[in-house]
Amino acid sequence: MLAGLAGLVPAGRAAAAPARAGSWSADSLHAAAARTGLAYGTAVPVERMEDRAYLAAVARECGILVPNTQTKMLSILTAPGVEDFSETDKVLRLARANGQRLRGHTLVWHDGIPAWAQPLLARASAYQAESFLRRWIGAVAGHCRGRIEAWDVVNEVLAQGEIRRADGLRETPWLAALGPDYIDLAFRILHEVDPKAAGTWNEDAVEQGVPWMEARRTLVLRRIEGMRARGVPIHRFGLQSHLASPIPIDERQLRRFLRELGQMGLGIEITELDFDDRAFPADIPTRDRMVADYARRYLDVVLDEPAVLNVLTWDFYDPATWLNRHPDRRRPDGLPQRALPFDGAWRRKPLWHAMRKAFADAPDHRAARDRLRRA
Repeated sequence: MLAGLAGLVPAGRAAAAPARAGSWSADSLHAAAARTGLAYGTAVPVERMEDRAYLAAVARECGILVPNTQTKMLSILTAPGVEDFSETDKVLRLARANGQRLRGHTLVWHDGIPAWAQPLLARASAYQAESFLRRWIGAVAGHCRGRIEAWDVVNEVLAQGEIRRADGLRETPWLAALGPDYIDLAFRILHEVDPKAAGTWNEDAVEQGVPWMEARRTLVLRRIEGMRARGVPIHRFGLQSHLASPIPIDERQLRRFLRELGQMGLGIEITELDFDDRAFPADIPTRDRMVADYARRYLDVVLDEPAVLNVLTWDFYDPATWLNRHPDRRRPDGLPQRALPFDGAWRRKPLWHAMRKAFADAPDHRAARDRLRRA
């Protein structure tokens, strides 16, 4: 018999204490970004939470952090009836110690459901699935209440490859159990649990200049228009920005997309920035220069938009990039990707300098960004 999912997640806990003043250095990426009302930060993986060099760099360079896996369902609901926030709390303590903001990642994701819960969700009634979703979001958002600036409420909800549905949604256990309204529902639940946390839709492959990404941008705008009309408390849209060097940037299309999001009253976040250098030469100086040039072209467009609030890289030194582990992202010559601002010896690369210059040269949109952060 199907066990009820609703009782498998205990209720949320009290919030952590507020952060102290920031400890980043005056020549850091965050210091340059903050001049115009932006925040720069990085994803923090659990496996480097005891690495002193890594933690020192995080404290020096970053004004905002996002847990890599530590606030995902599969990391917290490790078994039926078990709720483990030990890794979550490490990131909460780190950000509090450094005076850094925090993003939460992610409440609803097709790939983040623990193995033990997958068959239960597959057999669940709509009532059971909704009850489980409410208990899960209540637990994790309640535990982190008051410490999270913005939550990735839904992550990667658009289909990859061939789009089979008119609404473009990915076939997931959540869609199967609850229908397309699961997206609205998740945002409403977060707002009930932590109304001060900005609900964010985080999506990939919406940044670059190819027709299939333009189609995805159209789907995003159409769905957000509907969500706003229905009174769904969506406050931000996140562009993952795993940018692939074989694909160009169409500055006109990207500017229009960002502008339309901003005109809807949404804040915008660059949530998982890195640069896949597969199409660039093996020679490191040449490759680093081309990555830096590509980054500058992208950031010059993005940072012009007043609605852009945060820029986070998906980790920030080369040995940690996920691109070397993904079969579709590895370089054909087998060399490691140089996707992030620091190399393996913690030297600032041309990408770091390009990012800092882009932050320094960006228009000052502090007033508009402050309003959006308070919205």
